[in-house]
Amino acid sequence: MLQNYDVYRDMIGDESMPVLANPIQVWDQVTFSYIYVEYDLDIATFKLIAECDWEPEHGLEVRFRNGVADDADQIGETGR
Repeated sequence: MLQNYDVYRDMIGDESMPVLANPIQVWDQVTFSYIYVEYDLDIATFKLIAECDWEPEHGLEVRFRNGVADDADQIGETGR
């Protein structure tokens, strides 16, 4: 999440972004919407879908495989 925040902040400039006194505060700017479970019998996989304050038109997606976050992406507000 912090990487997405930093990339977006670099694109639009510091003055438009929520101020973070500590990197952990990025989670205060994220609201999880739902969990999507992918049915793969070999690898336990699910995605967390969330909205973020710094880019209200888009959301975020984090994929977990075997309990490890292995992919993150920005998505449209309708869930792709």
